[in-house]
Amino acid sequence: MWTGGWDSTFRLLQLSQIEGLTIRPIYIRDHGRPSMAHELSAMCAILPQVRGIARARVMDVDLYDRGTIAHNYPNDAISEAYGRLADEFGLGYQYEMFALLCEGLGIRAECAVENSPRSKAKRAIEAQCQLVPCDTDPCGNGRFRVIPKGESSDAATVFGRLDFGMLDVSKVETKRVAQKMGWMPIMRKTWFCHEPVNGKPCGVCNPCKDAMNEGMRWRMPLSARLRYRMWLARQDSELAQ
Repeated sequence: MWTGGWDSTFRLLQLSQIEGLTIRPIYIRDHGRPSMAHELSAMCAILPQVRGIARARVMDVDLYDRGTIAHNYPNDAISEAYGRLADEFGLGYQYEMFALLCEGLGIRAECAVENSPRSKAKRAIEAQCQLVPCDTDPCGNGRFRVIPKGESSDAATVFGRLDFGMLDVSKVETKRVAQKMGWMPIMRKTWFCHEPVNGKPCGVCNPCKDAMNEGMRWRMPLSARLRYRMWLARQDSELAQ
């Protein structure tokens, strides 16, 4: 599952260095999402550069529309489980789409959920699932799938067809590796903001807040940093009242 963002691009680069591997990137289009054009543009810029250094075979991106997935692959069990996770953890709708698509196609896919205290997906997994090492991990140890802690769990239903290769890796660590491997020119082309303002990161959407709090402040333009400071000031003011 590739978005043109920092974490999934890092994982794409990491997997691309494995000779004999075939990588099939998948992107889910949401035409109501302000960042979609920026994400697609980032992927168009990044993919040729990844292929230029890849030892793996990197295929073209498979594009699926959010509405088409919901229409073609309905699954009440997944959607109801996702709804409860969204209520409890604030889980983003993309995970419902990932689950419906993978179940509908009968495939497993890797999802770049990173080691972050702000990751809602990781919190849901830790609360309701056990991690089991994948039988075949092209990168060695560190790739996991989930099973329920008890007889069943909503998180196991939603995340059951996903593999996770970055649950123990932070953004700071990925930057260190990217610098060592010479990947930073590619990584700088990634996109992360959900609500861009004049084509630049907004500073106050959740991915921008993650960037500000997880060692990625350098990616933010001055306008985004100022909006973030204003948001913090409003938060402090509301707490003081």
